[in-house]
Amino acid sequence: MPTTTPTCLAAIAVALLLVPATAHADVGSGLVGNTVELTGPAGTTKIYYPNRKHIVVRTPDGKQAKGWWRVKGKSICTKMPKADKESCTDPITEPPVAGSSGEFTGDDGNVKWSVNKGKGF
Repeated sequence: MPTTTPTCLAAIAVALLLVPATAHADVGSGLVGNTVELTGPAGTTKIYYPNRKHIVVRTPDGKQAKGWWRVKGKSICTKMPKADKESCTDPITEPPVAGSSGEFTGDDGNVKWSVNKGKGF
């Protein structure tokens, strides 16, 4: 009969404790302190997430505006002062972190995105 060492038991306990945390990970946790760069047909927009509530957006023409963000279930939602309503992503399965990148189809066509460490503007 195989024996289980204390080290093996500790490893199993840690693994079991991490499963629920991973399954319910906050999809926005990797954004704080980082910049999301969105490049599409209209140019490049950068969104800096300085904390768990605010964003600073730099539009393709270089103008900056402040807004808000929040996590809503598995989506990331942003709201700008002059917008009628917030804008939310589709549900996210893998939380974005610095170094993440991808592509999605927006209203104006394909948009490439990446998360860069720190404030990117």
